[in-house]
Amino acid sequence: MKSLLLVPLALLSLMFASAQNGPLSGEWHVEMDNAGTLDAQTCTLAQTGTAITGTCTSKAGPIPVSGTVQGKTVTWTMKTPSMVGPVTTVYKGALDSDNRISGIINAVEFRMESDFHATRYKLVWSDEFNADGRPDPKRWTYETGFIRNNELQWYQPENAFCKGGMLILEARRERKANPNYQAGSQDWTRNRPQADYTSASLTTRGIMNWKYGRFEMRGRFDGQAGLWPEFWMMGDKEWPWNGEIDILESWQGLLNANVIWAGKTPGYSRASSKRRPIASFGDPEWNSKFHTWRLDWDENRMAIFVDDILLNEVDINKAANGDGSNGFRDPHYILLNLAVGGTAGGDPSATQFPTRFEVDWVRVYQ
Repeated sequence: MKSLLLVPLALLSLMFASAQNGPLSGEWHVEMDNAGTLDAQTCTLAQTGTAITGTCTSKAGPIPVSGTVQGKTVTWTMKTPSMVGPVTTVYKGALDSDNRISGIINAVEFRMESDFHATRYKLVWSDEFNADGRPDPKRWTYETGFIRNNELQWYQPENAFCKGGMLILEARRERKANPNYQAGSQDWTRNRPQADYTSASLTTRGIMNWKYGRFEMRGRFDGQAGLWPEFWMMGDKEWPWNGEIDILESWQGLLNANVIWAGKTPGYSRASSKRRPIASFGDPEWNSKFHTWRLDWDENRMAIFVDDILLNEVDINKAANGDGSNGFRDPHYILLNLAVGGTAGGDPSATQFPTRFEVDWVRVYQ
């Protein structure tokens, strides 16, 4: 089970209030969950060079803190009161570009936020996928059937499920009769008597959408040929006037950070696409690891990242449709899907199935 903004002390929020010697110096206000040993505490930290020292005060008394900062890694020790005496816990987290610290302690995920991040963004929506079974119907609905891009899979809800704190979108090699089949039809969604693959596509469309903010997803996917995982957003208008934002799009060994809008010629779109070979990260195990994709979107700019590495940046003022409208100034909904084949996915004939796109969490800040 995962908990957003939780640590073994059930930390709910840790907000940096002032800066002295280093970026971690100052007063941190801490609120504890009812399940925590402590109800509340205030921590005052000082950073000198790579060293961190300080004290956290609470109803149980002062708690000494000591640690170090090495590059983007923060390690510190706290001796926490308990019924059996002081318990020493070593915390280790990664410091990102927004002075947020995140990591895993005793199989519990935690995140700490500085006042820069907490002031600029507030968590407004998330799904941690902690409950086994079907995805939460209050957050997600499904696309069903043949949908887009001449893809080979039939989307169906059965291929999406939550297990072990993960959302799993599973692509399978199996036949599915096309109930919309019409012999001789010019429509590709109707002229196929069957699909040879099934998969899943989830969306918040009709349930929730957002205009501007920070959108994050932590996940991993199989890099085999013929697969096309996506974490992306669209507006409710007709494509491409609605504006398409591909935060994660991967096929044939590439990441594609992609933004699409309508051109001046009817039927044509324009795009800002930045592609990066996965091999360029220099990690042969990259596809077997979890990574965090992020979109930062405001009234003037969109920036797409993976693991805090900038993939693409777009000036919204230069992304207006041919008719002068701008889909990137309208609310967008989220989609998560695992496609097979299609116009970009490649040939899946030699791919081993079933295969999965695993999503640890999705979070929206505004």
